[in-house]
Amino acid sequence: MARIPSLVSSLLDDLTTQFREILGRNLVGIYLYGSLTQAAFDPERSDIDCIVVTERDLSNAEFRKIRGWLSRAAQSNRWTLRLQASFLIKGKVLTNNSRACLYQFGKLTRYRSDGNPIVWMNVLKSGKILYGPSPRSLVAPITPRILFRALERELGYLRDEIVEKPDSKWRDVPFYRAYAVLTLCRILYSRKKGTIVSKIRASDWAMRYLPNQWNGLIRQALDSDAGRRSAPVPLVRIRQFIRFADAQLRAIAAPD
Repeated sequence: MARIPSLVSSLLDDLTTQFREILGRNLVGIYLYGSLTQAAFDPERSDIDCIVVTERDLSNAEFRKIRGWLSRAAQSNRWTLRLQASFLIKGKVLTNNSRACLYQFGKLTRYRSDGNPIVWMNVLKSGKILYGPSPRSLVAPITPRILFRALERELGYLRDEIVEKPDSKWRDVPFYRAYAVLTLCRILYSRKKGTIVSKIRASDWAMRYLPNQWNGLIRQALDSDAGRRSAPVPLVRIRQFIRFADAQLRAIAAPD
C-alpha cells in the first residue's frame, strides 16, 4: 500500500471510531480501496475511497449523526472533502438499485446503488479492512458474466456523459475527460484480463497493447490527470475512443 499522509491516517482512524460509536450494532464493516491501497495514490489529486457495510439502511437519526460528524471533520481535516464513502446494506452489496447512502464532494446523500462488482473486486484484491470481517464473507462469487455486465454499465455511464446527454454537467470538466479516457483503458484491461488494476497501470498496458493511434490520447489524459496539461483532452477523440472500446468489449462473446 502507498505511503499514507498522516492526516489521511488520522481521518481514517477517527472515521472508524466515530462510525462504530454512531452505528453500533448496525455497522458490519469498513473497507478501504482504490488508489490508496494500490500504490497509485497521488496526494495532489487522488480520492480516499471506502465502503461502509451496514445491517440495514441508515435510519434518519444515524444519517443525521453521520452527516454532522463528517461536516465537523471537514472543518478540522481537509482530507474529509476528498473522501468518497458508500454505505451499502449487507446482503445487497451487489444488488442493483438497492438503498444506499453516498458521501462525495463534501455531501452525504441517499441514493440507489448500482451494485458495482468492480468496486468489490478492487476491495478483494488490494483493499484494507478498517473494521469488520473479511469482505469475502459479504460478497458472492463475481463471475465473468457479472464482470462483463458491469463493464458494459461502466462504459454506458461514460457514453451518456460524453456523447448522449445534452445537459451533461461533466462533459466539459477537464478532470472528467481525463477520467473517462483512463477508465476506458481500465475497462479494456479488465475485459482482457478478467481482473482489476489501477487506472495508471491499465493505461500503461493500453499504450503497450492497443493500436498506436490511441497512445497520444492516453498520454494527454495522464498528463491532464496529473495536472501537467492545461488544455482539456479533446472531446472528439474521447468519443472515438468510446466507440473503439465498445467494439472491443463486444468483440468477444459475452460469458455465459
